Amino acid sequence: MKTNVVVALLVGALVLGFAGGIVGGLVFAPKGDGDTQGLTSRIVKLEERQAAVEGRVAGLSQGGAGLKVGVVDAETLFTRVFLPQVQAERTAMEAKGKEIQDLQARYVRGEIKQDAYQQQGARLQVELLQAQLRVNLSMLDKMIASPGFANLKSDLEQLRTQAKPLETEVQNLLKEAQVAILDMAGFAGRLQQLQAAFQQLDQLLTQVAAMKILEISQQVAKEKGYDVVLRTKDVVLYRREGAVVDLSADVEQRLWNLFPAR
Repeated sequence: MKTNVVVALLVGALVLGFAGGIVGGLVFAPKGDGDTQGLTSRIVKLEERQAAVEGRVAGLSQGGAGLKVGVVDAETLFTRVFLPQVQAERTAMEAKGKEIQDLQARYVRGEIKQDAYQQQGARLQVELLQAQLRVNLSMLDKMIASPGFANLKSDLEQLRTQAKPLETEVQNLLKEAQVAILDMAGFAGRLQQLQAAFQQLDQLLTQVAAMKILEISQQVAKEKGYDVVLRTKDVVLYRREGAVVDLSADVEQRLWNLFPAR
């Protein structure tokens, strides 16, 4: 009888978030707020469980004659399946980033004075944050609406409620930036706090996507009788073609089924 399938796909392994930035470990909910604790607890437990897997994998591979081994490219699946769900929002976000770069270039060329540069730059930074937030909220709404995320729906709805004050605060800061900013240091401090909150939201959503990739990878592996499935990035340094099978295409097909045709 075959042993239970072991899948080494670390939940925290996806480096890039939905908004294209490197996600951090900043706190989204105020300390003591339990709204996101259910989702966070699931992620932490899964990370701990998967961290222990890699040690088991090493032992299995050493004495693993006859083991059926597969690999899954989690990073590419995230890019190919999840990011297209919010492509329109990401395009708007990237355009705002280009505006910031253009403003910086004008300042370097001496075409704009420092005061005007600071005022316009502050407004564009808030607009960029608003665009990034729209990427995440759109993805969050799609996850909530998808039957494939039914096991996480309650947690995701709580996260959506928790994100509402952040959305409101960004809108308020943008209104302030559209007129003259008198306290630039104070404005920058508030913007930094909102950016930190956004980064945590981005991290949580990225981890939810990673959890779903892991879940479906396990389903595919069990159905096909695999003993071990590894993540290609940071886990697999070498594989002999034919001995190790790439299951990414099978997993990708099921991931697409999470979202209705657009």
